[in-house]
Order: sequence, then C-alpha cells, then structure tokens
Amino acid sequence: MRVRFMLIAAALLLLLPGVIFSAGSREAAEPAPDIMADEDFDYETLVRLAQQEGKLTVTDTSSRIVPVAEAFAEKYGIEVSGTKMGNPEQITRTRREVDAGNVLTDVIGIASGPELINDLIPNNYVINWVPPNMRDVIPEDFQYPLTYRIMQRIFGYNTGAYDESPITNIWELTEPQWKNKVMLRDPATTTDHISFFATLTRDDYASQLADAYKAHYGTDLVTTEENAGWEWLKRFFANEPITFGSDGDVGDAVGAPGQTDPPVGLYNYTKHRDIERQGLELGVMFDLIPFIGYVETTHVAIVNGAPNPHAARLYVHFLMTEEGVGQWTMRDIGGYSPNPQVGTHPDDELGSFDAWAPFLVNPDGKLYWTLQEQILDMWMLSRQ
Repeated sequence: MRVRFMLIAAALLLLLPGVIFSAGSREAAEPAPDIMADEDFDYETLVRLAQQEGKLTVTDTSSRIVPVAEAFAEKYGIEVSGTKMGNPEQITRTRREVDAGNVLTDVIGIASGPELINDLIPNNYVINWVPPNMRDVIPEDFQYPLTYRIMQRIFGYNTGAYDESPITNIWELTEPQWKNKVMLRDPATTTDHISFFATLTRDDYASQLADAYKAHYGTDLVTTEENAGWEWLKRFFANEPITFGSDGDVGDAVGAPGQTDPPVGLYNYTKHRDIERQGLELGVMFDLIPFIGYVETTHVAIVNGAPNPHAARLYVHFLMTEEGVGQWTMRDIGGYSPNPQVGTHPDDELGSFDAWAPFLVNPDGKLYWTLQEQILDMWMLSRQ
C-alpha cells in the first residue's frame, strides 16, 4: 500500500504543479493594468511603445522558440531572450516571480491549458491577451486560453506490415490480441493523455463509444461503470499498453521497418516527418471509429507584472501570424495555427486543421481538472 501511494504521489508531482506549489492561503495577485485595451489598440502605436522598452524574455516548451525570437528581433529591432522550458518549470517559475513581486519573464508558451484556465489566469498570475484586431479572425474556442499552435496525437500503424489499418474500431484496442501491443507515451507524466482520457467520460464522447461498441459487437454495452467512457478506460488500461518517454520513441517502435507483427501506437502526428528521414513505415488509422486521436494545443500568455508589457503584447501578436508561428506550421507537418490566414505544410495529409478536427477528440480542460487524480489513480493501479 505504501508503494502504491508513493507511486501515485510521485506522478501527481509531475502532473499537478499547481497543487504542490500554490498550496496554502495565498490570495490571488492583483489584476494587471489594462494596457492596450480594445478601444486604445493600434498596431503602429503598439510597435512604437514596444520599441521603447527593454530586452524581452520569453519561454516556451519548444526549442523552436529560439528562431522565432530571432525573427521577432529582426522584424522589430527588439532584443529577445528565447528559452526552451518545460511546462512544470514555466508554471513554477511564473508563480514564484509573481508571488515575490520580482517578475523577470514577459511571456510564457505552455501546453497546459487546464493549468491556465483553472489557476494561472483566474488567480492573476498571467494575462490572457487576445490581440483586438484578431478577435474576429481567431475562432472563439481558441481564445481562452489563447492558443497559438495546434497539433494532434493520432493512432498509427506500421504500413510495411499492413496494407491498411489493422484496427477500425477503438474497442479493438481492449481485446486480447492487442494486449501489450499498444504503445503510448507514459500517461503518468503526460498531462495531455490524462486530459484525453478524462474527456472520454463526458456524456457526448461516452455516447460515441457506446455506439462504436454496438457497431463492433452487435449488442449494447452492459457495464457497471458510469458510462461507456469509463468502461473503455478500464478495459484499455487492463490490456497493459506499453509506455515510452516520448512520442518519438512510440513512433519509432511502431514504424520500424522489417516487423512482421508490429504494435500500434498513440503518438504525435509530427513524427510522420521522419518517414523519409528515418525510413519509418507509419500510417494514420483514418478508418478508426469513433475517433482517430485527439487535439493538442499550446498557449501563449503574458506574465502579470511583465517588465516589458507592450513588447510582450507585440510578441503575442507576432505568434498569431505566419511570420511567428510558421516555424511550426510551415516547417513540418502536423502544426497548425488557429488563425485561418496562416498556411500549413504542403505534405500534410488532410491539408488543414479544419479537415482533421471532425476525427479528433477535443480535450476538456475543466473536466481534466476535476478527474485528473481519479484517472491517474486508475492508471497507476492498472500497472500493479
């Protein structure tokens, strides 16, 4: 029992930085002054005021923050320090700087939407600033928290071993022939997976899973669980999927050439950029019902008390344009901007995020916040 508790506690440390580092009776920080409010917004004025400020400091989960920062500096003549930093470290650093009243970071780029909408934004650690001249362009679903980059994790298979997807119904992943043959990044350290799993228990997705069960087995699902979403999770976890430390490792395991009985996997679609580079044999399970994966999003927010508030806003504006986000959307497949005016990589199999969206689960950040411990506990127990 003690071992089980320690395993769950250790996983929670990685997934729940807010619980660990903001415990206590701390009151929310004071809201930041409303700089460049809607009625005051003017792009040229923003550029001029930003250029009067100091060196901008930005962090992001992607190493491509470096060339993006360089492009911003070249365009506007503003010095920028761009650093790759993981979600937990960015969140912890933001809290400490704001709590201490010594803010050094201007802008953060993190993939933890639930952390933003449930803690960092309502408690005034960061500002969710949507450029006023883009509010009619960016879909409302991507404005809170502001998303600047969209990707997708998909179920994939080995095209060298199979002429078509070996699986067409997601319930097949719970069957004996696929035990120990489904690969994915470790959910204990992957917030996005836990958010995806939690969302499957929502009534609309659970209903889709119930329909998929009947389509596959010819009978209605009988379960003692709350709904088909919880039943699918129980069976999937019990089928002992194999975990890896990264999506890249999952893609390598699934797509390695020469396999006669390869696994399938859940991994980031951007891994398909390595099909030609590494000789991988990877395909998307486009025929899988009721969905083929889920949406991943990365968000941008301004730290409350940022030393360069105008330059910070200009940087956010820049990220929402092709000049800023193009390092992800144009350089590789599997990266998209919520701004429909930004293009995508020419080799993308469906051509746009709008084309992918109907096939993907859109994780529910608020539901994740409620169910994260329960889902994680369920996962950890299945590993005993």
